[in-house]
Amino acid sequence: MSQVYEDFLQYLAEFADTLDQMTEVTKTKNKAAKAGDLVTVEAMMKKEQVFSMTLRGMDIKRDKMLKEMGLEGVPLSKLAENYPPELFDRARKAAEHAAKRFEVFSCASEAARVTMECMLHDIERMMPESQPVPQRDKGEPPTRMKTDFRA
Repeated sequence: MSQVYEDFLQYLAEFADTLDQMTEVTKTKNKAAKAGDLVTVEAMMKKEQVFSMTLRGMDIKRDKMLKEMGLEGVPLSKLAENYPPELFDRARKAAEHAAKRFEVFSCASEAARVTMECMLHDIERMMPESQPVPQRDKGEPPTRMKTDFRA
């Protein structure tokens, strides 16, 4: 049995752990946004940027291992079916765990996105630039700006 299959199971565990950490950061950001704590929101956004870089590295590692196993393009839900029989159960459990962690993260991320959008809309409404400019005579320019062409 190739070591890459074992390594990929370890990768899935690391990925699930990273998703758990990202979920906690996202939840903290969401709570901070609701409380108007911009310092914490900014700190959590910086942590999200670090996770983004981490995930890029993990993507490269994943692609390399999948290629080595000949499983490029195989979705996570079908991973176990393509594993050696003696690792089938472990692969299935690891894939399910990673998928569940991703679902939890996705829900937390969506909640934070909605909260941030609501807060931004509230801020926009408070800004004087967003207030409507009073219109004169249905879009007509002021009298001093009109030109009489009847000369």
